[in-house]
Parts: sequence; C-alpha cells; structure tokens
Amino acid sequence: MHKDAHTSLPHAAIPTFELELHDTATDGRGVGRLANGKVVFVEGALGGEVITASLLHETSTMAEAQVVGVSKKSDMRQKPPCRHAAHCGGCQLQHVSPAGQLALKKQWLIQTLRRIGQWPTEQITHAGRMLHCEQGVASRYRQRVRWHFNGKDLGFFARRSHNVGSADGCLIVAPQLERARTELQARLTSTEMNDVFTAAGLVDMQIEATLLKNETVTLWLKDVRCTGGNSVEAKIRETMHAYVKQWNGRQIDERGFIQVAHPDLESFSMAPQGFLQPHRDAMELYRGEIGKQLKNLIRLPALVGLSAKRNWTAWDLYCGAGAFSDLPGKVGGPTRHVTTWSVEGVSAAINALKWNHPSLAAQATVDDVREFIAARVKANELPDLLMCDPPRDGIGAPTARVLANALAKKPTPSVVVWIACDMASFARDTKPFLDASFHMHSLALFDCFTHTMHAEVIALFWYPGAQAK
Repeated sequence: MHKDAHTSLPHAAIPTFELELHDTATDGRGVGRLANGKVVFVEGALGGEVITASLLHETSTMAEAQVVGVSKKSDMRQKPPCRHAAHCGGCQLQHVSPAGQLALKKQWLIQTLRRIGQWPTEQITHAGRMLHCEQGVASRYRQRVRWHFNGKDLGFFARRSHNVGSADGCLIVAPQLERARTELQARLTSTEMNDVFTAAGLVDMQIEATLLKNETVTLWLKDVRCTGGNSVEAKIRETMHAYVKQWNGRQIDERGFIQVAHPDLESFSMAPQGFLQPHRDAMELYRGEIGKQLKNLIRLPALVGLSAKRNWTAWDLYCGAGAFSDLPGKVGGPTRHVTTWSVEGVSAAINALKWNHPSLAAQATVDDVREFIAARVKANELPDLLMCDPPRDGIGAPTARVLANALAKKPTPSVVVWIACDMASFARDTKPFLDASFHMHSLALFDCFTHTMHAEVIALFWYPGAQAK
C-alpha cells in the first residue's frame, strides 16, 4: 500500500527548538526570531518569555510556531480561567492576567499611534503621559452574542477555523444568554428540526442573541448558508423565522423595537439587529468619560469663544439609536440651545433614535456619513462639537483630512470627540486633526473586551478657532 507523502509525523518526532520572545503582537501572539532571522509568531506565548517551540508554518518572510513548553514565564501569564480557551476563537488572551491584558493594550495603542498613525514623537509622548485606562468586569459581561450552528452544534468558531466549537459555560457570556443558548441548542437538534437540517449538507446558520432590560433574550436570524441548494436554504429560513418570531413573542413591540438597558434613560429602544455595546458596563463608562471630559474642556480659557456662545451646533456621526446623542445637550446645559445632527446610514437606527430622544428628532438624518460631511463642508455648515463613533474601519484618512482642515478654518473653537473600537483606524483617522494643529485634551482606553485583543479608545481634541490665531 502506497504511503501518503503528506502523512504527519508522530508528535514526538516533530523537531523543537528554544525561542526567546521579544514582544507580544497586537493579535496576542508572542513574537521572536528564528535562527535565520525570520520573524516568528507563537500563539499562546508572551513577550519576555523563553519557550520550547515547534514550527508550524514558514514562508519566505515569516513563520508560525506553537508552544511546547515554557522555561521562563512572563509575570503576566496565568492559567486560562475557561476550559474552552485552548480551542475557542473568541478569546485570545485568557493566558494573560487581567492587569497584564490592560498593560498590553496600552502598549499596543502607543505602538499603533507610531506605526500606523505615524503620529509625531512629541504627540505620542504626550498621549502616553495623559492616557488613562479602565477595565470592565472580566466575566459574564457580554450582553450580545452571535452563535453559529452547523446542523449539530451551536457555539462559536474554533480558533483559526470555521469549525463550530462548544460554547457551553462560556466565561464571558451573561448567564441569561447561556441559558438561552442551551434551550436553543435543544430545539435545533430536536427530531422535528433534524428533518429540516438533514438535507442541508454543510450549513452555517448565524443567530444573534440580545439581553434585554427585563432580563429576557431576543433572537435574530442573521444569515443562513448551506450546500443543499436554494430551496433547502429557503426552507431553513422560513422555519427559523417562524421559530424566532415565536421565541421573541411580545419582546419586539409593534414598532419593531426591543428595550435594552441604558444608564440614564428609563426606556431605550433599538432594532433587534441594531448595534449594542457588547459589555454591560460599556455605555455607562463611555458616557461618563465623554461627559466629564467635555465639561472640563469647555472651561479652558482657550475655549472661551465656545463657552460664551449661547447656540451650539453638534454632530453625532454614526449615532446608532442614540447612545450618546443627548450628551452635547447635557453638557450645554439649560442656558444654551444645542442643535444636534444625528447621522446614521441605517433607517431603523434613526427611527429608534427619534423615540429615544424626541427633542433631537428634527435633525436625525438617514445619510451616508461621508456624504453628509462632504455636503456640510462644501456649504460651510460646520459643528462646534463633533462626536464620531465609526465602525471598525473608521471614516478613512481622506474624509478625516477634509473635516479637520475645514474645522481649523472656522473662526470659532471646535471640539472633537472620537470613539473607536479599532486602534489602527483611530490612529490613522485622528492624525489629520493633529496635522491641522488640533490639541489633544484627553485619551482613554477601555478594556471592555476582556480576554480578547480588542479595546475601545476615546479621545477629545480641540482647536481655538481661526480668530484666536
């Protein structure tokens, strides 16, 4: 019988080598160099460690290896608290202590400002000095999740694959969501539903679950794909839409909204498929930071031209359902009239915002944010206070540059609040404001994605206005 040339060697026969790691990459992997000088990335390892490794993959420019043993451990290393840590693709940093995770994310932010943003050295130094960090609770914090179902298992993708792994007892998911997952798993694998999925072949069904204010859970069918053909896929969609509707019951009201928790509003509506801050503490932390820093900022002597104005114009770009849209009015106080333009490209989000903030409804606009900026810059209708909370890919350097240069030509002061869930796009999109001579007032990093490589950044910038020059 012919032996396959690609048959794997027994584990014991795989050659190993000692490797000293000099850094931890922004995806959580340890970074070192092979004897030939190539950069090597090692999942589950940390900068400063000395490990025994085996090579997994090598190209002409880099390599990947796996940990076999650790002879010198980092002070950050801990035993992963979740039994799924070695296989689940959701959490990359469970082998790092919470304090170590925060230290790494602070390090990554400063590195990203330099490498991606190409911020001036003095601005990076200033950012490092003023940066403050906060961390939400480290377990059972997620109030929104997306599960995958492959016809048998309901869970999350395994690490570096599209295989669905177990999500039973997930460390970061709220208990209410965990109970919902168990119930949904039982339903999807019942005899009745098995008939639906038998003909599907390979299937990936994505279901989003949201924890509501009343502690119940709503479902949303995000997507269905299978190899069984269009008719089978349509049958799955039809069956699941009926089941989701039954599950949700009256939790989706006649307007098509659900009610989620908000730190300052008794009632906060959003569409079931709309964006919700994943961490239960996030909205309160972010609102607190923005409100506090705005109040401090408008007291600066250099911004007397803004504090003296009785009428402000504000923009809330990528406003969603209005999680932060009321903050300009709150900071302006009872003695000022604040006109806030809330802009989002999704009509369902704007409809929800109008219910959440009736006083802002007149200027709540369904529009492409980049097109809104271009039109307003052309008309020279610019804000006194700009809030921007873009998606992960940001607004792009060209749009940011146009906006920064336009605001720098205003005769009166401008204040910019930037909320970012991606360090790279933050570094890139805020650099034009520094180039336009904006000053950075504050910089905060929030670790509300504990055990993952993600973090949220909030920064405030200001410009005194052309009259002050």
